[in-house]
Amino acid sequence: MIKIVLELSAFVHSTEVEERVVSALLNAVPAELRSSLLQQVKRQSLEGYYGNVIKLVKLSVGRNAASSVLKYVLCSMSKTDREILLNTLGSRVESRRTRLHIRLSKQDLYLGRIVLSEGSDVIKVVASFEGAHRVDLSKVLREIGETCGS
Repeated sequence: MIKIVLELSAFVHSTEVEERVVSALLNAVPAELRSSLLQQVKRQSLEGYYGNVIKLVKLSVGRNAASSVLKYVLCSMSKTDREILLNTLGSRVESRRTRLHIRLSKQDLYLGRIVLSEGSDVIKVVASFEGAHRVDLSKVLREIGETCGS
C-alpha cells in the first residue's frame, strides 16, 4: 500500500501580506480541511541575501489527509495542466526517492485557482510516496487524474 505525505510551502516577501499567502496556501487544500489545517501552518523568519526579512510558511499534511489533498490539487487543475504534470514527471520526481515536486502559482491560488507555474512566485507542493517506485508513481497519478472527471 502506498502512503502519501505532503508538504506545502511558500516564501512571504516584505511586499506581501503574510495572511494572504497563508490563505493562498490553504486554497490548495479541500475547503472542509482548511480550518483544521490552519492551526498546523508553521512560520519561520529568514534573512535574505541583502538582509531583508523573508518568511517561510509551511504546512505538513499527514497520511490521513494527504491523499485527499493531492487529489484535490490534481482535480482542481485544468486538464491541460494535469497532462503537463504527467508528461513532465521525469523532471518533477527525485531520482533516489519517490518525491514529486509541484509548483503552483501563488497569485492564482489566492484567487482560488490551481494553476501550474514555473516562475519564482509559487507555492511548492512536495508529495512523498512511501512504498512506491518511480514507475508506480506515474500510474498512481494517472489513476487519480482519471477520477477527476474533466
